[in-house]
Amino acid sequence: MALSSGGWGKPPVPAPSPSVHSGPELANCNTVLMSVRVSVCHSGIRPLCLPGASDEALRLQLSMDPSKSGEFRLALRDISGSGRSVFIAEFDLRSVQYEIKSPCLHEMRLATPPHDCIRFNFRCDLEAEQWATVVMSSLREAHRVAVNSSPHPMDDQQQHAAAALEQRSTASLPLTEELCLELARAIEAGDSQGAAQHASALARQKAVLTIQLSEKSYAEGEISLSVAVEDISSSCCVTVKVFPHMTVAALKQQVFLEYGFHPRVQRWVIGQCLCTEPRSLASYGVQRDGDTAYLYLVSARHARLTRQLFQQDQEGAHLTPPPSNGPLSQDWRGYSTLPSRLSRNTQGSTGSGAERLGMSEIRDALNLETLQLNDKPDKPSKASKTQTEWACPSCTFINKPTRPGCEICSTARPDSRKHSRIQQEKGRREEEGEISALIS
Repeated sequence: MALSSGGWGKPPVPAPSPSVHSGPELANCNTVLMSVRVSVCHSGIRPLCLPGASDEALRLQLSMDPSKSGEFRLALRDISGSGRSVFIAEFDLRSVQYEIKSPCLHEMRLATPPHDCIRFNFRCDLEAEQWATVVMSSLREAHRVAVNSSPHPMDDQQQHAAAALEQRSTASLPLTEELCLELARAIEAGDSQGAAQHASALARQKAVLTIQLSEKSYAEGEISLSVAVEDISSSCCVTVKVFPHMTVAALKQQVFLEYGFHPRVQRWVIGQCLCTEPRSLASYGVQRDGDTAYLYLVSARHARLTRQLFQQDQEGAHLTPPPSNGPLSQDWRGYSTLPSRLSRNTQGSTGSGAERLGMSEIRDALNLETLQLNDKPDKPSKASKTQTEWACPSCTFINKPTRPGCEICSTARPDSRKHSRIQQEKGRREEEGEISALIS
């Protein structure tokens, strides 16, 4: 007698051919998916192996019927006889529970009486891993077809058995990864039922996942992002090359590498939204050249950034690959060429004859040394008591105290007392205008 799917049946008549395609199922043109050498430990009512069969002669075989969707057969063959291949046992894959106990030890248990348990020991780790991938994929396909073709919904007991099978069938890390790939394929194909099954299996394992869109979902190619950079006292405009699929975290790291602004002091605003690190630039509307973003730099003290931490992160950043999230074929390069410094007016535009600022000018314009590295309150210097920055009366740009004329429009520096009166008068008029607008 031979053990069949769910019970004892008549043993198949061995074929006289020495070919591995012997047996009744293979006579129906079943396709053999994989066959591996195993040794067997069986705990059941009757022994499986034929008398005289050695471990070296046993092969575990998985086959399918191409004409029947979801029809998989798991068979144990004995090839010890000269010129013969004898099927010892055969099982319908839908009636078994398969579990990975260790890389080289698998366990199969019948889901129906007599509930025999068979353990398979594999000789080779690589063979065992390949077999596990094939048999688990086949198991999930067999159960998916069985659920879809069933005229009646499963009762609670069947659902519990299916859940237990699914949980046992995905016990190892390689198979969990395979589940993730199948989940992605099911979602891409629009198979909501298959996706739900794979997601349910992953949820039962409490698998920690990172789910994000593929790069194919975004606009292709590198684009130029116009970034308005501001700190508490000054501003400038920077052009940064990015990819739409880049995350905000990757953009922060790129700016850190190119300009030296630590990610902790960066606050990005795109489309009137304060950006969060896990989201992509495309999710905030960055799709084409010339799209605008705003980078506000907070103080190192506010960001709890010490000099030691800054130096450590800076050294580590130069040792790691560039965080552009772009194709590996793209050349990594810095972009330190900038358009003119932003004016303080509300238009935020720059002239056509704008000068280009290098790294030293950026650091000077945005007070980088004070911004990034001071972990103690700033001490007022003697120069700050006698010299202060001054605002241009024409374009309102804030100039350095040592400049005799405006850096943007070349307007002469006004007399400090006269300028103070002008500013007071200007403020009074603006205040009166706001009050009049409210009244009207």
